[in-house]
Amino acid sequence: MLLLLGAISVPLTLLWDYSWESTIGIDRPWNPPHSANYLAVLLAAVGALRMIAPVTRVGVGGVVLGRARAPLGAWLALWGALAFVAALLFDRWWQASYGLAAGIWHPPQLAKGLAYFAVVTGAWLALVERQRDTRGALAAAVAAGAVLAMIFVVTAPQSFANRQHSAVFYKLGCALYPVVLAAQALAGRLRAPAAAAALAYLALCASLVWLLPLFPATPQAGPVYNALTHMLPPPFPLLLVVPALAFDALARYSSAKVRGGAWTAALLAGTAFFALFLATQWWFSAFLLSPAAYSWLFAGGGRHWPFFLRLEPAARTVFWDFMSPGLDVTAAFISALVAVASARAGIWLGSALRAGGRA
Repeated sequence: MLLLLGAISVPLTLLWDYSWESTIGIDRPWNPPHSANYLAVLLAAVGALRMIAPVTRVGVGGVVLGRARAPLGAWLALWGALAFVAALLFDRWWQASYGLAAGIWHPPQLAKGLAYFAVVTGAWLALVERQRDTRGALAAAVAAGAVLAMIFVVTAPQSFANRQHSAVFYKLGCALYPVVLAAQALAGRLRAPAAAAALAYLALCASLVWLLPLFPATPQAGPVYNALTHMLPPPFPLLLVVPALAFDALARYSSAKVRGGAWTAALLAGTAFFALFLATQWWFSAFLLSPAAYSWLFAGGGRHWPFFLRLEPAARTVFWDFMSPGLDVTAAFISALVAVASARAGIWLGSALRAGGRA
């Protein structure tokens, strides 16, 4: 499926681009990661376009736009592809006017981020509606994994192992991941759809952790604070599969089967997500900073840093509390509340997707 291939390629090419800029440092419009990224968006757009003709021919279902019909997700992916082209042109103008050192999240980057999410989320929504067999259900789970990977990409600066004891890491994670996991748990048609999505996310992101360091590369710009001889691996992905299993186990409580209905389900799911996410990442991040994670499998132990990042050796294997406060009781309570709200939004979305898929 072109739509699925494009959707999973978007976060993969962005992680490749992160590695390229962190290792080589020369950021040209047509360097390999950028070119691959353009191709990923194009593939998703072509895949979405191919959904228009069959639905239009039948004349039933989908969202009508003029004389054409297509699934809502296909329209969203197409909009994202067009928005990406506009954002790319905006970015070229911005860099020509203000230079390359204009900050990480300047307006063109925000516009591109929105476009990426539209493409990947649109693919997920479109594929959820096409779960007619096990193959379709697997495609929907992989697309949901691509959405989780996109969240990981945009929150990467807060997701280094050194920051996984901070309050901001848990607040962000509890705000963003439960909505996708809850929706997939309800709308997916596998035995454990949320866990399948989390495993797809883990496989997508970890594949670049394992593959990129196989390619020789050195910095081509300065100053060089960290000598590199191979492509830098991205941060190791989060172990979302653990809290995802709780979403699958609690999915049956999303309807009115229990007293309180969806809000009771959200309270259970959100609290479970926070507790399992905290327990898993608190321990796993400590492991990633230890010598036990030196191996190629985890690429941890504080060894891998962008060439331009000036960091004292003692700071590479410890948790950072100088950039953001550590997790305390108040921050933990806020994180749990945010997870409940995010799970409630996911239950609403998943219920709507499930109802639409059965229509």
